Amino acid sequence: MRLSLRARIVFTLVPLLAILTILGCAGAFLLYRLGGSIDLILRENYASVIAMERLNEALERIDSSFQFALSRSGEDVKEQYDHNWKLYQEALQTEENNITLPGEAELVQELEELTERYLHEGEEFYAHAPGSPERYQLYYGKQGKPRLLGTFNEIKQVAGKILHINQQNMEKASQDSRNLATTSLIWFGACLSMAVALAIILALHTVRFILRPIQAVTQAAQGIIAGNLDQMVPYLSRDELGELARSFNTMARHLRDIRLTHMARLLRAQRTSQASIDSFPDPVLVLDAEARVEMANPAAQRVFGVAPQKPPGQSRNTPLDQSHHGAILPWQPPEALRAPLEAALRGQQPYLPEGFEQAVLQRVDGQEQFFLPRILPIQDPDGNTLGAAVVLQNITRFRLLDEVKSNLVATVSHELKTPLTSVRLAIHLLLEEAVGPLTSKQMELLIDARENAELLLGRVNDLLDLTRLEGGREQLDLLPERPLDLLRVAAETARPKATDKGIVFEVQVDPDLPDVAVDASRIGHVLENLLANAVTYTDRGGRISISASRTDQGVTISVADTGIGIPPEHLPRLFDRFFRVPGQSRGRGTGLGLAIAREIVTAHDGTLTCESEPGTGTVFRLTLPACSEEKLGEQVEAPVGTVVPHIS
Repeated sequence: MRLSLRARIVFTLVPLLAILTILGCAGAFLLYRLGGSIDLILRENYASVIAMERLNEALERIDSSFQFALSRSGEDVKEQYDHNWKLYQEALQTEENNITLPGEAELVQELEELTERYLHEGEEFYAHAPGSPERYQLYYGKQGKPRLLGTFNEIKQVAGKILHINQQNMEKASQDSRNLATTSLIWFGACLSMAVALAIILALHTVRFILRPIQAVTQAAQGIIAGNLDQMVPYLSRDELGELARSFNTMARHLRDIRLTHMARLLRAQRTSQASIDSFPDPVLVLDAEARVEMANPAAQRVFGVAPQKPPGQSRNTPLDQSHHGAILPWQPPEALRAPLEAALRGQQPYLPEGFEQAVLQRVDGQEQFFLPRILPIQDPDGNTLGAAVVLQNITRFRLLDEVKSNLVATVSHELKTPLTSVRLAIHLLLEEAVGPLTSKQMELLIDARENAELLLGRVNDLLDLTRLEGGREQLDLLPERPLDLLRVAAETARPKATDKGIVFEVQVDPDLPDVAVDASRIGHVLENLLANAVTYTDRGGRISISASRTDQGVTISVADTGIGIPPEHLPRLFDRFFRVPGQSRGRGTGLGLAIAREIVTAHDGTLTCESEPGTGTVFRLTLPACSEEKLGEQVEAPVGTVVPHIS
């Protein structure tokens, strides 16, 4: 007969539940019997014992009242006598209502008769005057026949008999209860031991029956985890566990089929991916989460001398694919790429530089080549990092063209400056009428020519400054400067124009600011340029504020205005050369001011950023490092700053 796993478990648990039910009922019955015995003792005997003890105590006090009455001829103790008689009668009433033992009724009846006689004699005793000989005779009796004292002793004896038979019955009931408890514990322990033994036998049998197939399935599953899909679980039974074994074997067979299919697809996808990156002329690397090279195209192998690492199961003697010629070497990224690569693998932060200054120099075939890196993290659908893709764009040609352009601009600007200076001098001489008087029309034309010459000379100087800054040929005269002084000089230059346009101008400096190591003239040029732009693009009634505060990076100078703002799509190109925001250009600028300002700040190891919102205003933040020994070669003691809400 085939039994299911559920039936086997039920057949194991039902006897255990039956035994537990029987033991529980037996225990409850035994507890009930013990509780009944104790209740019987309390109900039948304990009340009689307490009543006799109270009766004896009241009897003693009544007898004491007679003795006090005899010894204190001048005092009446009748009040004590009356009070204790009430207690005596209450105790006697309790005993009369609790007659439960054989012979106890006769003793109670005798006690009632003695009590009635004792009460009559006591009333007679107190009927005589205090100190009279009749009281003495009533208490001690006459001719050897005691009255009150004799009755007292008889009552004591009868009450003692009642107390004794109740105490004996309590002791007997207590012994019976102990015997019952001992017998119950013995039988309960024996039954419990048998139940435990039976439960262990049934449990071991059931557990062994269930665990054997489960252990077989577990071992097979561990083999599959290790990569061995040739696992088979024997059919140990025909119940649910047998169905599990058959299902497991079917699953293993399907996994073997799927692995064969997926391996073919994976190999095809890997070859397709490799062929795709091999087609790129620029170096391309695909790294795993541990920065090991998984894929590399021929350009990357030629530039860095690396190739993908072999799989763990591949022999060391297995030749590489033809596209992966050369020795397999662990890739050591250039110093400039280590931090961005770590950020991409650990923090999933892409690295997408744009400027030539972030290019990586590599020597290829004896020649220097520059590569602009792109590092992109690779993630699975759950957001876990799988690795990173590194693409290095060869910009050697563009860098050379940029250098040629910069040199050309510098050369042309330098060559233009000398004749332009001569033209400017000639215009000034003509305006001073050094060579003769001028007509009003001639004067007007010369003034316009002078303005254009000044504008052209300023643009030539800007181009020369930008070329020197980009080429690193500009020498900075770094000295410790107070941020307050820098802001004061810049504000004095920009305030008149702001006042003429009706713009509110404010300056604020936090106290205790450290000095900054700067070239005062260069940083002053940056601040003047930022303030000039703020005045130009802020309408009448607006507000411009320049402030300085301490930050973790050093000292941050902020130039904020309530002008027209900059659209967000133009912010990334704001510091590019010759860039002006379309549709917002005011004045006759060339788009070089902010580019020069950024180069000057970068030369000071600082940063220049911009935040803007159209219709709300713009904020430029210039961050400069605090004065240090590395900047000046000596310790510079920074003076204490002052809050200046308004500089005039």
